[in-house]
Amino acid sequence: MAKKTTRKKPVRLIRNKFLTGILTLFPIYITYLLIRFIVGIAPEIPYLRTIPFFIDNEFLVPIIEFIGALIVIFFIGIVVSNVVGKRLFTFFESIMEKLPLINTIYTSSRQIMQTLTMPGKGNFKQVVLIEYPRKGLWTLAFVTAYSKSKSGEQYVHVFLPTTPNPTSGFMLFIKEKDVRPSGLSIEEGLKTLISGGMISSEKNQLP
Repeated sequence: MAKKTTRKKPVRLIRNKFLTGILTLFPIYITYLLIRFIVGIAPEIPYLRTIPFFIDNEFLVPIIEFIGALIVIFFIGIVVSNVVGKRLFTFFESIMEKLPLINTIYTSSRQIMQTLTMPGKGNFKQVVLIEYPRKGLWTLAFVTAYSKSKSGEQYVHVFLPTTPNPTSGFMLFIKEKDVRPSGLSIEEGLKTLISGGMISSEKNQLP
């Protein structure tokens, strides 16, 4: 049993650092996209393809960009996890919160990410499967509350996030009979959603 636990520690450590990196960078990235869309003054983020060596190599460029993005996210997770990194990031956040417009966008996106990733505080009650956007197509949704119609019929309130950006989505009222349990925990549901289905169980609860 001890050997199994030891083997799992590096995987758990990498996963935690990677998720920390995502939680740190995601609000910043959303802020960048919105500022660029609204104001149009934010510069484009350069890619590795700007390096002459990679310009003519169409196969290597996306692979190297993807690996590079994973390394950056993991590195940010490591930095933010230590004491000095936390202090630097807290200082950075204090600056962001003082800037007009950026303050609103950054704070909102950060709060949404915290809501999505803190299931223990009762934000999401369950991960379910619903037919959306049409009958025969199934997607994951997160139960937020319950209510009854005037006739007494039970309805489920669900938040339907978009993939891979869970900070946007739809709020839907669905009849309880049209909702199916997914068999996933909140954490598993978020992993499946953010990864675009790449990180998911081989079995599902669909009929």
